[in-house]
Amino acid sequence: MNKLGKKLSLSISIAIICIITFSILLNKYFLPKYYLHEMKGNLESVTETIGSINKKDFINAVPELEKKYNVTIVYEQTNEDINSFNDSLRDNLDRKQVTLNKFWVTPDTLRKVENGKKVNKLYDQGKLKSSFLSSFMNKGNLFVLVGLSIAHFNDAAKVINMLYIYVLGIAVVIILLLVWLLTKKMTDPLKELKEVSEEIAELKFKKALKFKKAHVQTNDEIEELAYSINIMSDKLKKAHEDLLKKNENLKTFMADINHELKTPLSVIQIYAQGLKDGLDDGTYTDTILKQTKNISSLIEDLLNYSRIERAVFTKEKFNLFQLFQECLSKYDLECRTKNINVSVSNKVKGEMRVDADKKKIEMVFNNLISNAIKYTQNQKIDIAFAESGGQVLFTIQNGANIDDKKIEKVWEPFYVIESSRNKNVSGTGLGLAIVKSILERHQLDFGVLHQEGYIQFYIYFKRIP
Repeated sequence: MNKLGKKLSLSISIAIICIITFSILLNKYFLPKYYLHEMKGNLESVTETIGSINKKDFINAVPELEKKYNVTIVYEQTNEDINSFNDSLRDNLDRKQVTLNKFWVTPDTLRKVENGKKVNKLYDQGKLKSSFLSSFMNKGNLFVLVGLSIAHFNDAAKVINMLYIYVLGIAVVIILLLVWLLTKKMTDPLKELKEVSEEIAELKFKKALKFKKAHVQTNDEIEELAYSINIMSDKLKKAHEDLLKKNENLKTFMADINHELKTPLSVIQIYAQGLKDGLDDGTYTDTILKQTKNISSLIEDLLNYSRIERAVFTKEKFNLFQLFQECLSKYDLECRTKNINVSVSNKVKGEMRVDADKKKIEMVFNNLISNAIKYTQNQKIDIAFAESGGQVLFTIQNGANIDDKKIEKVWEPFYVIESSRNKNVSGTGLGLAIVKSILERHQLDFGVLHQEGYIQFYIYFKRIP
């Protein structure tokens, strides 16, 4: 038997042994006294009733009182001859089918009753294994006996106690069998849960994933626990895989950062040395400034991403379309320089008012616009605002050919589509990660779509009156 079964068997067996032992002691020492006390109380009730009625009514009420209280009532005129008096009482008892081999009313008892006192006596009947409890009282010159037979409890208690011992033995055997079956039903799934937990603790999710609720059908908390562990396993597996991916992305990012910083720093060092040696042809300063700007931009992206993750958002009401136009105007010169055609369509009626953190939404627009300018392959960017179920749907798309398997990765921090690090299109991979973080904290629906020839980002803004 398993440990749980042993503990349950021992605990339940001890409880039953204590209960039966208490019952045995109760039967032996307390129950006879309690029974006698109850019988005396019953006689007391009868004698009080008799005392409250007159002699004539008493005689008429004897049969009813005997039936009601399950007692024997006899009465007799007092007689100076004590022997004759006792014989008359016995004859009266015999007529009521009460035969006593030990019964005698003493002169002292008779005198007390004649003086108006109530006397109680218990007559042990010896081999009959019973006693006769009697209460004597005087009622209008009548000696009244109210009595009832009481069985001896000692022998009965011995039989009952022996039965308890047999019951105890049988109960212990049944308990051991039931506990074994119960604990086996409990511990089998618990063992499986233990194995799964150990697999999870060692970050091995193969067994955990195979462990489903259908394997534990106990219809109780164990099944619920199994189901919860299964869900936890799935989530931990996903989190673990995400962490591994992020670690890989972080390694790539750190290598990229090293490259991004090392390359311009090397260029700056070379051109600074050229300035020192007097080799400047008029372009050295511009090159140094350009490389410095690249480093500054990279650092700014890192700082922005770090701030977004822990920043407190301050919402305010503002015109979404007006904010977008302000953002887009900043890229007008760059678009004309690169011959990029930007079209903006607005099909929303009325003012586009939203409640959001204005500076963070401005950062979203800036990142999406700069991203489209950087990656467009057909020199064209299409931007649209439309109504959709009471919300404002914003879309921005540009020409691009991207592997469908990589499309959802564009939101991941440190992910860069152009792994070749082409200077014309490459970035730090933090721009869209910043966009995702801001939109998620605003609880806005957003996503990315890719079809042959173009990529589209979309956001649903919650419009307010």
